[in-house]
Amino acid sequence: EIRLSLVGSEMCIRDRARHQNCAVLEPERIKKVSGALLAGRTVRFASDWPIAGSPPAGLAEDAAAPELALTLCPAGDALHLVPRIGVLGVGCRRGTGADTLAEAFAAFCAQAGFAPQCIAAAASIDLKQNEAGLLAFCQSRGWPVEFFTAEQLRQAPGSFTPSAFVQSVTGVDNVCERAAMVGAEQLLVSKTAMDGVTVAVALEHWEVHFG
Repeated sequence: EIRLSLVGSEMCIRDRARHQNCAVLEPERIKKVSGALLAGRTVRFASDWPIAGSPPAGLAEDAAAPELALTLCPAGDALHLVPRIGVLGVGCRRGTGADTLAEAFAAFCAQAGFAPQCIAAAASIDLKQNEAGLLAFCQSRGWPVEFFTAEQLRQAPGSFTPSAFVQSVTGVDNVCERAAMVGAEQLLVSKTAMDGVTVAVALEHWEVHFG
């Protein structure tokens, strides 16, 4: 859940975004937004999530041409605030290196059009818990990584992309989507495979409240 009160100085906006667990993608644009607010001009905003409460003075919703946007898929010239609510589910061949995982993740983000800054944690099957490349990849990004048994993955809620090969190797029909969804609310991007790596992203629950 996020409660926004963004009227204030450049440093104030940055600190409040950080406090609400949001990444500021373009810190150089904060000055433009904060300057407009301090000058009493209305700033247009947009959100990927429904908003509870009334916007504070100085903010007006405008999805067509926002100057401030709460989103996972940044585009345009707005100041983008990206909540860190994503869980990256990962599957990979044995011995896959951290560089290969990083390249696959970057290509995945570009293809899906979402900000990599939204990822807060990673998850996989317990068969991968000693994979040095996977551990190094997650550590380099500061993500905690959690490993689940095949039985735990089978209990994940939702419909997933099945693979007979993955089932034969791991005992569960899908690793990346199921791992991402353990404890999450919504599958954002389903299974994508490249260079022996499979990835998917699920989102934790998040709400927007003005106040």
